[in-house]
Amino acid sequence: MKKLLILLLLSASVALALPGCARDTGDAGVKPIGVGYDPGDLFPGPEERGGVIDLVLVETRGTNLDFGVTGFFGSSGAFEPGDPMSAILGWGWFFSPALLAADEYSGLSPKGPDLLDECFVQQDTNGPLGSFDTVDVGDELVFTNAHEDPAERTSFSMPRNPQDYPLNTSSVFIYYVGTQPHRIDDPLLPDNWAFGQDVQMQFTGALPPEGAPVPSIPLPSDAADERVGKESGNPSVFTPEELLGLATSNRLDEAGQVDVRFAPLSPGQPNPLANDGVLHVTWDAPVEESDSFVTIGILLLGEAEGEQISDAFGNPDFCIGAEALPVEGERDEAWFVDYFTRKEQWCDAGYEPDLELGNDEFGLDIEGEDTCHDELDNDDSGTCDEGGCFAADGVTWLPPDGDCARHGYQTSTCGTDGLCRPVGGDRGFEGHMAELLCTADDDGDFVVPADQITALMGAVDPSAVAGAVLKVARISETLIDVPMVRDPIGNENDINPVRLRASQVVHGRFDWGE
Repeated sequence: MKKLLILLLLSASVALALPGCARDTGDAGVKPIGVGYDPGDLFPGPEERGGVIDLVLVETRGTNLDFGVTGFFGSSGAFEPGDPMSAILGWGWFFSPALLAADEYSGLSPKGPDLLDECFVQQDTNGPLGSFDTVDVGDELVFTNAHEDPAERTSFSMPRNPQDYPLNTSSVFIYYVGTQPHRIDDPLLPDNWAFGQDVQMQFTGALPPEGAPVPSIPLPSDAADERVGKESGNPSVFTPEELLGLATSNRLDEAGQVDVRFAPLSPGQPNPLANDGVLHVTWDAPVEESDSFVTIGILLLGEAEGEQISDAFGNPDFCIGAEALPVEGERDEAWFVDYFTRKEQWCDAGYEPDLELGNDEFGLDIEGEDTCHDELDNDDSGTCDEGGCFAADGVTWLPPDGDCARHGYQTSTCGTDGLCRPVGGDRGFEGHMAELLCTADDDGDFVVPADQITALMGAVDPSAVAGAVLKVARISETLIDVPMVRDPIGNENDINPVRLRASQVVHGRFDWGE
């Protein structure tokens, strides 16, 4: 997948533009859309934070949902099926001095309202974060549950960027970023995510090269520092329990709930513009008492620019939409020759519009059983169907079977102009039109009110909306202390506290406009 990190990294002494919930860096509170005018309804003003560290388990549950919907990557393109994915993403940086805007900054996990049961609409979330220097704390941030049993220990690292200082250090900008597939029960490597456990953040400390305009923390993360009131020990965050039982409807009552599932042929999420005009989200509440909360979002996507497919030599080649050929009499050899000739010109080569043809692991079989659509591991290979599925235990996720080359869902549509566009809208950041975000108590039930959805639609041209994405995140956030920061000339700065977040973010596709 072609992943394009959407970052505008500027000099540490000038404003930084990044996707996020940018807020004015003054002391005044902010009144988002949908919040009342009484003083008690205003959100509290931001407070200074010396960094934001975001550790996220990202999941896409539905067709044509690549990591472009996170706002942190580019889309994988119109012709990728976008099978469900699960990965650990990490992003973090430290600021000197601490910033007011960092209190409201949204990195990989969505930052909703500060008050429970409130919502707001966001648009054009590129904005100035402030003027600051970035802080070097070592070669990497390492996250581990520090379990006594090595077999139970988890590990995930976010390397420093840049890893090596350039010869010209005058414009160095430091941040930490890491990406790994979600790893469970690997025979050689430890798991990289722990649900419902204390996860420590560790770093070794750093001393930047002479001349680099980068402050640093020379001490390791577990060191005590009386100057800033930090006790010995690595800072940590308690990760939230796994987000299970997630379902949605567009009704105020409990009828019509649809599970948010991985299976690509399962129904999309109900359009919140229909029925009661709400988005009703339910999930399994945590078993143990915790401080986790849930953020629920509706992300509207615009139409993507059209793309042409190219042949192996790079010459542009017009493509046609996948189509089911009419059958007059038997499907004889001539019919199949015509069928495969047309199929070579399809923009969506993996799409099989005529399921009566069959779609088993051995190719096009007129009389054979369709084993790529039965949600079973037919050959006991540990893989299942065209988009993967849950095993018989209902818990273990089986990845897609590579032998199921064709799929029953459409990934792109093609026009008379010879251009093809991904179905469901532009998943890249430039295609994100507007987003409604709500913060909910983690009690298993929340209704996004109809007036908030009306506010979302009022922020855009409804006819320009090509698709919509559901975001549900269970988040734990804590404020941690780090040792004193020292700049290149020996000045010291207390940047505490630093925001540390651990989140599971699930993305689903709405049946939008259907």
